[in-house]
This record gives sequence, structure tokens and C-alpha cells, in this order.
Amino acid sequence: MELTWGEDYDALADVARSVFERISPLTDRDRTTDFSGLVRQFAELDWLTLGNPGGGAGSASLASTAAVFVEAGRALVCSPLLPLITTRDAAVLCGSPRAGELAAGIESGTTTVLPALHDPAWGQAKPAVRGGVLSGTALAVPYADAADLLMVEATEDVGGGNRSDVLVAVPRGPQVAVEPMPNLGEHSMFAVTFSGTPVSEVEVLARAGTAHTAVVTARRRAAVLTAAQIHGAGLALLDRTVRYAQQRRQFGGPIGRFQAVQYLCTDIAVAVHLTSAFVRDAARRLDEGADAAAEVALMGKQARMTAEEMVHAAHEVHAGIGFMVESDVHMFTKTSAKWMFDLGDEHRNDQAILAELWRESIGGRL
Repeated sequence: MELTWGEDYDALADVARSVFERISPLTDRDRTTDFSGLVRQFAELDWLTLGNPGGGAGSASLASTAAVFVEAGRALVCSPLLPLITTRDAAVLCGSPRAGELAAGIESGTTTVLPALHDPAWGQAKPAVRGGVLSGTALAVPYADAADLLMVEATEDVGGGNRSDVLVAVPRGPQVAVEPMPNLGEHSMFAVTFSGTPVSEVEVLARAGTAHTAVVTARRRAAVLTAAQIHGAGLALLDRTVRYAQQRRQFGGPIGRFQAVQYLCTDIAVAVHLTSAFVRDAARRLDEGADAAAEVALMGKQARMTAEEMVHAAHEVHAGIGFMVESDVHMFTKTSAKWMFDLGDEHRNDQAILAELWRESIGGRL
């Protein structure tokens, strides 16, 4: 395992901490998200150029970019930064001229392109392109109501009754219906339905293997940054839980003097530390240009466990007060559930790990 961050990590972390502390719901729950203002700020900070898989000029590595997301997680800030970077990554990896234009527009903050990528967990088919027309629905699309264009993962006919992957850019318009998906955490999620939406050839970003690889790699890179947010949130939740254990008094002293409470705080600390190690390893492998399927799957499994275990332990220490509106603990609980969803279910992570182990240990000898 490679357990170092990128060389720009500390500098990025310092700036990100100052930015996210000012907009954290942990300090101001009534603050509303100014989407356009955030995008402008991210562009001015050059954060939309971070971690460019094409190695753009001045772009920090993924292992350094994680610093921004650790601090976002610490402040529990949900923003369009990760969706925009995910779309940028996919566009760069497509390699076509139109995809390059979109990537440049995202990095400059002049074009808002958000990912409408397929998630099999919803149990429905990908949108389909037939005769230059796109139909179908993409679910859980973040900030779709603010997009200039959507990057849609779809399929298209290739003859003989066969279909192949295609990645297309679709402007929002009258034939693109955007409906909010209410959720407990109040995260920005939309169902986007394409009803006979025309797709010109110029808006086709990539096809077949190139499209598939672009989406898979962009998703893996996004998983690293999601896990980095869990690491940051875990650090903040650990601080709050330890402080509460020191301040809350029962039976003549602080509850932190009891071993049962100490074990719960230790559980959070260990889980968060393990997630940090897996994030660094997966980020470094991706920065090296490796497939990193096993590293990302192992990281995802650990990060999901951490997201679940840290809020469980925090609630055990806080007891009933953790469920109250006055407490911050319930806010970590709701956001952790979203992160767990984004990382995919545990069964899929296990399948990816086993497949990679088979490929390395058995398949390589056949």
C-alpha cells in the first residue's frame, strides 16, 4: 500500500478548510446553497482543474485533490464540486474534440455539465438512442435543475439486434423533464426523463469501449473523493463524540471514564484511519495510471463500513440527544447514508474484489 498524500495536499487542505468552514451547515443550518456562486468560486480557486486524468497543466494529482474533499467532509458541505469533476474526468477520458470542449468549459466555470450516469442499483435500463433520438430516464442526477448540459450514459443500436454503450451531451430543453427526488438528507437529486430528445452526431462524446472505460474510470475516481469525504466527516464526528464524552456527566463524573464509551470512540478512530489508508492507496494507484479496480473496491468496502460504524458509535455515546434537532449527529447520519449509496452496495464491491483477486492469482497463470 502507498500511504502518502500528494505533494500539494497540505496547501490545498488549508485553503479548503477556510472555504468550507464559512459555508458549513454545522455552523449555519439556515444557509442556502448558491449554485452559481459556488461554481464561480471553485473556478477562481482552480479547483475545477484538480486531478485532471489527462495531466493538464498545473493540475494536482488525485492524491492531492483528496485534500479538498476531506475538508468538505469535515465541514459536512455538499456541493456541485464532485459531480462537475466527475463529468470533467469522463470528458477528458473520452478524448473526442467535443468532449475536450466540454472539459475546458467545466474547468473554466463557463459551462455546467453534470453527470446523468447509469446506476444499476435502481433496477432499470440505461436510456437508449435510436435513430438519433434519446429516450429513457436517469435517476439521482445531482443538481440537474442547474445544468447547461447533461452527460448521459446510454446505449445505441449497432446492428444485428445488438446494443453498445454511448456517451452523449444533451442540453436541457423542453424534451428533457427534470423532477426532484425528495430524500431524507435533502440532497440535490433529480429524475431526468428524455422523451424523444434529439441527439446530433456532434454531441456524441464516445462510443463502445471508450465510452465504457471513461465512465468506469470517472466513477472510480469519484469513489476515491467520496471516501475522502467520509474520512473528513469521521474526523469531525470523532472530535464531537470525544468532546461530548468529556462533558456529559453521569454517576458523579464524565461518561468518558467508562471503558464502554472509550471503546466506541476508539471504533470511530480506527475506522476513520483505515479509510484514510485505503483512500491514499487507491488515489496513488489511479495517479499511476493503473486500473486500480481492486484498490477502489477494497476502499469502497471499508469506506461504507466506516460511514455506517462511525454514526452508530456516535449515536451510542450521545444516546437520545443524538437524534435531536439540536444535535449535529443526525446530520452526519443522513449524509453518511447518501455516501454509502454513492459507493454502491456491499455485494457489488465484494464481487469486484473477488473478480480482481481471481484475475491476479488464477487468471494470470492460465
